[in-house]
Amino acid sequence: MQIQSIQEYISLIETLKNNYTYTVKSGSGFFASNITYRPNFIFRGHGDHLNYKLRPQVFRYKKTNSGTLTSEYSQLEYNILKDFTSEACRYIKDVPVDDISAWLEIAQHFGAPTRLLDFTENPLVALYFACSNVANADASVWILDEYAYNKKLHNELGIVPAARSQWIVNEIVSQEIVKKFFYPDEVNQGGILYPWIYKPFYREERMKQQSSIFMIWGSQQNQLTDFISADDYMTEEQPTNVYHGIICNVEIPANRKETILQQLNLVGINNKFIYPGIDGVGKYIKTKYSSTNLD
Repeated sequence: MQIQSIQEYISLIETLKNNYTYTVKSGSGFFASNITYRPNFIFRGHGDHLNYKLRPQVFRYKKTNSGTLTSEYSQLEYNILKDFTSEACRYIKDVPVDDISAWLEIAQHFGAPTRLLDFTENPLVALYFACSNVANADASVWILDEYAYNKKLHNELGIVPAARSQWIVNEIVSQEIVKKFFYPDEVNQGGILYPWIYKPFYREERMKQQSSIFMIWGSQQNQLTDFISADDYMTEEQPTNVYHGIICNVEIPANRKETILQQLNLVGINNKFIYPGIDGVGKYIKTKYSSTNLD
């Protein structure tokens, strides 16, 4: 799937919602009723369609000079997080140093490698991130139906209770980050295998503006698409099976990025919106007066 403008993008999202909305009958006799399932999309945009993989930063790999793959980080994940907390706690005083889940989110927000991957509930925010990076490469927006994903990989139906979602996040943090290197016999005994989607606490204005959603990886460190079969990719054509529709990838040609960014600016999605505060204002003014806008 490919789009050339905001209008095509929004139209595609509406088409996908219609394609994967379906009604099933529940119960029988007097108690029979129809239940309608509608997709609940989350989005992630990135600037390089060909080379980017849906995998958290701490699990990414790079090629060495000899051509072999090696972990980009040491995989001492808890050490990374503790080191970040030690350095950052003097700036963020209202979060206890032993609130590991909170510091994991803060570390992700400020660029430290973690097992979290950022998504957003706002499709225009994802489109902005896709078009504002890697100017010479085609971009991508990944669209994922949270409800269909949870049903397939976690056997969860509909909205997950907040208390259960928080328990799953805490379980992953405890088993996969804190205990992993100290109590190996206790790890993965009925643990969480696949990435879990949840909404973090918006401790910082930027997270609210970006409508942040996190996906936290469980014990399986593969990229997200490895967990999803080819049959579960959504299509803009009328699907043969509406029950199978979890994910899709929307491509944006490199030569359309600048035009789409200008369209996004018209509806208020720009540096000033994405990065609230003086940093965002500076970036907004720089973009506004750059030579690309003076043609």
